[in-house]
Amino acid sequence: MAERKHEGRVAGAGMLWPASCCFGALIAALVVAIHRTGAMVLAAGLAAWKPFAGVCFAGLLVFGGGLVLFYAREGFDRSSGCRRRRQVIGGIGALVAVAGWLVPLPMFAGGAAAGFGASLLLLAWLDWFARRTMAERFFCTGLAFATAAVASALLFYVPTSLVSVVVAVLVALTWIGLLLPASEGVAGAIAQPEGEGLSPKERLKSFAAGTWRPVVGAFITMFVFGFTWDTDLMSITLNYGASLAFEKVIGMALGAALFAGLSRFARKGGDAQRVLFNTVLPLMVLVFVIRPYFLDVPTGALVLSVFGVLREAGFALFLGAAWIAVSDAARESDVSTGFSAGVLLAGFGACGLAGLGITYVLGPIVSYMGAILFTFYIVIIAIVNAPIVDGAVAKAPADAPKDDLEAVIARRCEALSDAWALTPREREVMALLTRGHSYPYIAKELVVSENTVRTHVRNVYRKAKIGSREELIALIHQDASL
Repeated sequence: MAERKHEGRVAGAGMLWPASCCFGALIAALVVAIHRTGAMVLAAGLAAWKPFAGVCFAGLLVFGGGLVLFYAREGFDRSSGCRRRRQVIGGIGALVAVAGWLVPLPMFAGGAAAGFGASLLLLAWLDWFARRTMAERFFCTGLAFATAAVASALLFYVPTSLVSVVVAVLVALTWIGLLLPASEGVAGAIAQPEGEGLSPKERLKSFAAGTWRPVVGAFITMFVFGFTWDTDLMSITLNYGASLAFEKVIGMALGAALFAGLSRFARKGGDAQRVLFNTVLPLMVLVFVIRPYFLDVPTGALVLSVFGVLREAGFALFLGAAWIAVSDAARESDVSTGFSAGVLLAGFGACGLAGLGITYVLGPIVSYMGAILFTFYIVIIAIVNAPIVDGAVAKAPADAPKDDLEAVIARRCEALSDAWALTPREREVMALLTRGHSYPYIAKELVVSENTVRTHVRNVYRKAKIGSREELIALIHQDASL
């Protein structure tokens, strides 16, 4: 029996490769339909295709907003599905999306159908990602972007008459990925907390604490994507055509390589999310801040192409980081994947629409909006992270002996554990958590599953009446006597 179960888990793990490629087919289909160098956009022309892209963003906004309102009324905790439900939702989404892209509908109707269909597919896939381990999420996201990069490169050479057929195949592959055995989840079902869980307010607070950095960054990138969609309105000359299209391809490939490297780091027990949020993404912010100032300077095609590649890599990294953070927070904070998906979809749709429309209001000066928004973004992160870096303890003074600091932390952990009446296992988990260790590391150290670690963490949060690791670290390291 044990051998048969082990064989099933190995088979499921093997299915992550094709499933990830199928998710990449969805990214490729979206790129074909709404990226300014996508095959459908190039075939129809920017002006002719802009209504389709705009209404597609509106479809994401309406569907995502509906999910947020529905799950908010349910206290955020209604289960968003099992494998069979994911398959049904994904199948309906695939049919609706294909109708929007292939059936000769009016432009607005086609865009709305594509937006709604893509929303359903993304909802199903977010639920799939929420049941993966952190290393698997990074691996699957990286392989998905690699697949999308290859598909986008090949589609540039597909005859215009066949592009719609290829899109139909990509959407079909997207749904097929949800039918594979890996959809059952190598990590298993999401563990429910023991005893009474967090209140809706605490769950929402915990969800926001774990996701706001990458999610806000992703929303800003979608806004930048929107106002750079039709650069003709901005009076900016870009290397339009094949070169610009391959900036997109190379950028996604770079993003895929970084996600693959972080996946290996996570498998070795490292906190890949912390590295991504606190190191990689801030570096990508600099690209968005600096690049607009080079558009008015005669720097040459090579420099603009390098910035273009980095910009597209930034899109991939911010969107992928938000996707990973939200799927992880849905498990850690007991917020349903339906609500999580709604936040992402509504934000993506609203920011994309705002970006498409703001050019008509501000004109060419809008090219600096991204730099301004990202500047505020990085300043806010620097202020918020001053004492604490995403759950890691603040650096001790240079002259403070490490042993003394460890002793102080241990004493405060013991005092709080007594005050909160923690169990022996919860004390162990809290001690490791406050030192900045990742869930995979804690699971390996205590010889338990990640789901068990998450359950203990939720119990600690509930007893402490807090909602995030940052608040726990602040309690441990505050100067007040206990």
